[in-house]
Amino acid sequence: MTDFTQGIRADDLADGGMIAGKVGEEEVLLARRGDEFFAVSAHCTHYHGPLAEGLLIGETVHCPWHHACFDLRTGHAIASPALRSLQTYEVTRDGDLVRVGTPASSPAGPAASSPPQIESILILGAGAAGSFAASELRRLGYTGRVTLLTREERLPYDKPNLSKDYLAGKAPQDWIPLLSEEEFAERRIDLRLGATVESIDTQQREVKLASGETLKYDRLILATGSSPRRLDIPANANVHYLRTWNDADALIAAAEGARKAVIIGGSFIGLETAASLRERNVEVTLIGSDERPLEKVLGREVGEFVKRTHESHGVRFRLGRRPTEIRSDAVVLDDGTSEPCDLVIAGIGVTPNLGLAERAGLAIDRGIVVDEYLQTSDPHIFAAGDIARFPSARNGSAIRVEHWVAAGRLGQAAARNALGQREPFHNVPFFWSQHYDLVFAYVGHATRADDVQLFGSLDATNAAAIYRENGRITAVTTLYRDDVSLAVEAAMERGDSDEAIFDIVQRAFGSA
Repeated sequence: MTDFTQGIRADDLADGGMIAGKVGEEEVLLARRGDEFFAVSAHCTHYHGPLAEGLLIGETVHCPWHHACFDLRTGHAIASPALRSLQTYEVTRDGDLVRVGTPASSPAGPAASSPPQIESILILGAGAAGSFAASELRRLGYTGRVTLLTREERLPYDKPNLSKDYLAGKAPQDWIPLLSEEEFAERRIDLRLGATVESIDTQQREVKLASGETLKYDRLILATGSSPRRLDIPANANVHYLRTWNDADALIAAAEGARKAVIIGGSFIGLETAASLRERNVEVTLIGSDERPLEKVLGREVGEFVKRTHESHGVRFRLGRRPTEIRSDAVVLDDGTSEPCDLVIAGIGVTPNLGLAERAGLAIDRGIVVDEYLQTSDPHIFAAGDIARFPSARNGSAIRVEHWVAAGRLGQAAARNALGQREPFHNVPFFWSQHYDLVFAYVGHATRADDVQLFGSLDATNAAAIYRENGRITAVTTLYRDDVSLAVEAAMERGDSDEAIFDIVQRAFGSA
């Protein structure tokens, strides 16, 4: 690996290029924009993705794994799912020789841009949307009061990991919090754990807590997230749902003594849970009402491939079936058969938590209605994450998405607009899903998957699928092609034509 303290020739790194190297024992990324060179930590602060394999756009670098974005000049994390900044390094140039030296001091954030009347911003919910909103306010230089309320008793945490490595036993507990108590304190975020909000008074601009305490706000950001849908069938045994950190711990404890598990629901959460339980050598049977898992989301061919992948790891499927009863030792299906088990997990979707917004009189339409600035029908209240139904330029209509990365970016945008920046939200939804060593990256938002064009080879795990609605490209899924996923996301956010997006995929794979 190149020793950047010894220097490299400037001509060895083209404009727009990136290269990984070392400064002492630290791995460092060197990037070039015009005649200017930037040096930052070589790995994403989210899951340690190799930034040299990412995408350089302007003076930002985008992680190849989960599309976090960092400012090369400051090192700041500026787009979910990363909350911590990169270390920056001093760069010097002597003629044609470029050297990277000691770590640079962290630059100050931008000057506060909030109107003077905004002294207090209150955020309800500390999932991705709420936590990223709180940190974004501080990154932008806001100096007023930031209060982050959550009903949970634990620090805000990385929810996607719960059904993946954490459930599989590969991720320790100290990986799960988004930030430590000390980091919340350093960012001057007043984090209130175990705080249940009973009501919002929009006239007085205050919220009332179950404890009896009343909190005033100048701006309110709603980020109350979703709750798992519950089974409505007779159950004589405990059914596990996986949404919270406590849910994951309870499921891990139950799995330690289990031999056979039945998972109800062929959703991403159900399939990721199946993969994690197989890592623990628990026998798994998955019950799903569709003919193939994820067929409605990813299409027939990809759904069949997902099924084959899980079957190769020992998962049994009972598809086209619905449960009618859960007994202490089995799940009874609608055809009269039963699946013996000592552990039952349901993953049948989520419902947005809209109760507070409804009682406050905010406009509701299958979510909280917001404009392009994520502002609700009350000008002092913004909404982000699973609960927000926002206009999508690409889809030509309002959409609501339930993805972790999208929730974080919605929260960041809500924070900027709560400070009066009037910045339209044009980010494209992104999510990833992990099944054993198989990882999907999905960019865009397709409401159905009946017009799918497949490229590459699924079995060779080098593939992409383009989804169209009414003739327009709405989403692209890739397998192990981070370069394609990043390029498609950038093209969609620029508003590029369908032809341009199609060309990105076709150049990578050739003809469909």
